[in-house]
Amino acid sequence: MDETDATERLDRHALVMGIWSALGFVAAILLHYGLGAGGWIGIAAGYACLLAAFLGHVIVNAVYQTVFSRRELALLLVVFLASLVALCLAALLAPDFRDRGFVPLVAGLAAVAAVVLGYMTIHYGVRAVFDAFNVIGDFRPEKRSER
Repeated sequence: MDETDATERLDRHALVMGIWSALGFVAAILLHYGLGAGGWIGIAAGYACLLAAFLGHVIVNAVYQTVFSRRELALLLVVFLASLVALCLAALLAPDFRDRGFVPLVAGLAAVAAVVLGYMTIHYGVRAVFDAFNVIGDFRPEKRSER
C-alpha cells in the first residue's frame, strides 16, 4: 500500500465523519424538537439535515474519486432498519406518537430511502446496487478449475 493512498483514505474518512457528525447532531436535535413542540416542520428540517449530510458524503466521494464502501453500506442498512423498528415500536406503544409523529417520520424515511436508492441506481446501475447489498453472494463456493 502506498503511503499517499493511506493518507488520502484517512483524509476522506475524516471528512465524511466530520460531515455526518455535525449534520447528524443537528438532525437529531431537530427531530427531537419536531417530535415535541416543533411538529412536522421540525421533523422535515431534521430529515433535510440528513439529506444534506448524504449530499456532503457524495461530494467527498466525487472529490476523492471513490465509492461507498461495504462498511458504509452496512451501516446505512443497520441504521435504517433500526429506525424502522423504532418507528414501529413507537407507533404501537405511544398513543400520542400515532396522532402527531407517525406520518411525518414515515414520509421522511421514505424520502431518505428514495434519495439514497435513486442516487445509487443512477450512479452505479441496478445490478451494481444489488451486488453492493448482496452479502450472501460472497459466500458462494468458487468454481475450482479441474487439474
